[in-house]
Amino acid sequence: MSNNTKNMNRFFLFLAVSTVTSLSSLTAQITAKSPLASANNAELSVLAVNDLSIYSDEDNHTYFVDLEQVAVNVNKIVVKAEDGRVVWQDDVFDLPVNAIYELDFSGYTTGEYVIELQAFTGVIRKRIAHKRA
Repeated sequence: MSNNTKNMNRFFLFLAVSTVTSLSSLTAQITAKSPLASANNAELSVLAVNDLSIYSDEDNHTYFVDLEQVAVNVNKIVVKAEDGRVVWQDDVFDLPVNAIYELDFSGYTTGEYVIELQAFTGVIRKRIAHKRA
């Protein structure tokens, strides 16, 4: 076998190994950033909340999420208690982007809660203090 043939074989072997290594690394990065990668979505980046996107009607113990005011496409709305426990969640990926989502807090006890708007690119969190009448 000539030196040129050996060099070409080495080059193609190097190219194949490099491609497989790069694809494995890329797959690991995509999986790690996916909100489906873990149950608690702790690795998602926190996005800024627009004060107009989540607002309340405290007299009726209702919170509203204006999906049109949110800068990302929300796929899940989660309500967590003060201790981090998920007390309620709903998949909303099929709602129109201009929808207003209503959260009824009338059955919740007095305390601190976090409303999370989860998207594939990050999460928006808003801490609220709920008071029962």
